[in-house]
Amino acid sequence: MSNYPPGVTGFEPQIAGYAESEGTQELDCDCGHTMEVGTSEEYSHGTVTWLAEWTCPNCNQSNSQEGWYDPNDNN
Repeated sequence: MSNYPPGVTGFEPQIAGYAESEGTQELDCDCGHTMEVGTSEEYSHGTVTWLAEWTCPNCNQSNSQEGWYDPNDNN
């Protein structure tokens, strides 16, 4: 038995809170150098947003990228 209305599991971010984690992304610098970069990730409203900031060891340029994905999308 649940105290939540029908269709509500309790795992929704508004109830359970927002999860933050770390991951990695393979990213390309403007100079063409590819590297694996650590990312910070946040889950909210069914999507994960990520942010990566790095300094390229090839050209020494500081850079950042951000994006999002649906963790339930198996494609």
